[in-house]
Amino acid sequence: MSNPIETLNAAPRNAAISAIAPLVERSAWVAELTVDRRPFADHKALAAALVATITVAGPARQRSMFNAHPELAGREAIENRMTEASISEQQRLGLHCLSPADARRLARLNAAYRDRFGHPFIVALHRVPDLSSLFEVFELRLAASPQEEHAATLAEIASVVHSRAASAFGQPEHASLNVTATTPE
Repeated sequence: MSNPIETLNAAPRNAAISAIAPLVERSAWVAELTVDRRPFADHKALAAALVATITVAGPARQRSMFNAHPELAGREAIENRMTEASISEQQRLGLHCLSPADARRLARLNAAYRDRFGHPFIVALHRVPDLSSLFEVFELRLAASPQEEHAATLAEIASVVHSRAASAFGQPEHASLNVTATTPE
């Protein structure tokens, strides 16, 4: 099977969970609750199923998922504790090599956001063209109500899930899949 989604659909349950868990930042429970909806028609159906699982999870579990995300250029980055996907997404905007002034600004925004909303700022970096746009989005979202920001954060996570699913399970020539079947279930 050369199609990544077909490989995922045929994989043993644990291998499938391992393959789709990275699509949702450090929240394997989403993959565990979604995997049994296989077969997925394509990467879009997989992403939609993951987002549906997140949507019905309830606010407390969603906030817990929010807190599993790293801050932008935050402690996790400094301590090299981010997932490969987060590293790649943050590096694309140069968050690993900020000027001292930009690093201070981002640290202030991260702290203000966490103080206001109780979790890290989450944005689909694949949709952010440059650092100045990131700062603009950050400032705008800091002014949102808690309810508006919860909804915005869910929308950003959905966008990330769709992007990561397309990358991992899209057409074979554009995808990479790491499914290792160790023991059949």
